[in-house]
Amino acid sequence: MYLKPQPHLAALIAYYPTTIAKPQHKYPPHLELQCHLAAKQGFVPTFQNYVYQGVDVGFAEHDLDEFDKVTASLAWTRTLSALRKAFKIEVDLEKIWEEHTMLEFATKNAAATMKTMVEEPYVNHVPTLTGGVGQKDLFVFYRDYFIPKNPPSMKIKLVSRTIGVDRMVDEMIISFKHTQEVPWMLPDVPPTDKVVHVALVSVVCIRGGKLYHEHIYWDQASVLVQVGLLDPKLVPDAMKSKGLKRLPVYGSETAAKVLDESSHPSNDLISSWKNRPKGDPGALPSRPKPAAGDSKANGS
Repeated sequence: MYLKPQPHLAALIAYYPTTIAKPQHKYPPHLELQCHLAAKQGFVPTFQNYVYQGVDVGFAEHDLDEFDKVTASLAWTRTLSALRKAFKIEVDLEKIWEEHTMLEFATKNAAATMKTMVEEPYVNHVPTLTGGVGQKDLFVFYRDYFIPKNPPSMKIKLVSRTIGVDRMVDEMIISFKHTQEVPWMLPDVPPTDKVVHVALVSVVCIRGGKLYHEHIYWDQASVLVQVGLLDPKLVPDAMKSKGLKRLPVYGSETAAKVLDESSHPSNDLISSWKNRPKGDPGALPSRPKPAAGDSKANGS
């Protein structure tokens, strides 16, 4: 490897090299370096590296038996981060996502929504396995089962947003009155007229300026409790005979505690929590009092 500074070389990314001639060498500070290795290779360089467990050399190559989709995706995100930093490229992921959601929830145009996605996108609502893979199925899902099936009372409150290299994570509270079937969250469940508040997390991947996929998570047990399909007091006899008094699930309290951590006591479902010794300080030792002349304590 030519190790002298090369001003026109901005980044060097290596996937599972068989060896590194001079692993202790110090490279030019302007160069973005990154190395991706399978754990079984048994060596690591001194510069930025990532070691992946449970995969073989070749995990990032689609045409090899060793290809591992999850690991390849993770490695690609890290690679993209290094390349964007090296070439000083910034992508406004938030703008892309906001356009997509506007077409879904405001304009309510399935065809236009699909134009914001890649050729082979997929959406997976994890608790119910609803959504679709590919343009055709996903278009039908949006057109017939998602966009027109959200109750008119549905409201979305954004709690937090985390923006990464090629992904965004939204933490939200979804609220609605169950006045109609909601196929993506409560498939085939007739309207109950119950009010639902549930915390939901959406992980969105963006490739080439368009949405690649969405993974959407929420606590389905909480939803079922709120619409009356799950009663926490109905414990199976086999578990009741072992002392279980209620199912370890909550209803709208889970969403409320996301918005306000003091809205509901923590650990109420842990029976021994209330019976712990009085005055138990917990596992953390008391903080030592700062010395009288401590500069930090004096704010200097």
